[in-house]
Amino acid sequence: MALADTRLLARLIGEDALRTLISVAGGLALRIPKRPPLDGPLAELPLSAQEALAAYASGDVLYIPKCDGARRAERDAAIRAAYDAGARVQDLARQYGLTERWVYEILGRPEREQAAQQALF
Repeated sequence: MALADTRLLARLIGEDALRTLISVAGGLALRIPKRPPLDGPLAELPLSAQEALAAYASGDVLYIPKCDGARRAERDAAIRAAYDAGARVQDLARQYGLTERWVYEILGRPEREQAAQQALF
């Protein structure tokens, strides 16, 4: 079983497909069939991404990382952008399932800390 290289996967299947893959299969070890259509969580991917993934890992087992840090950094950047555009903290907390205090914490963090975590993609 090999740990999937997220940068390589992003180049192979595209960033949007990689986000989908991580959201539906993050934390799982998956056997990649030799040819599409792929089944299970992999069926959520566009056909072009399925073809690229099958060509890359044909028959191998890949561990799909959860990328919690990168996903959290993306969420935090979206919260900052929405706040800068005029969204209220209370609305952001409700939208993202966070407490208002945590939204304030996110808004107070330096952006370079967030950018370092996003480097996973």
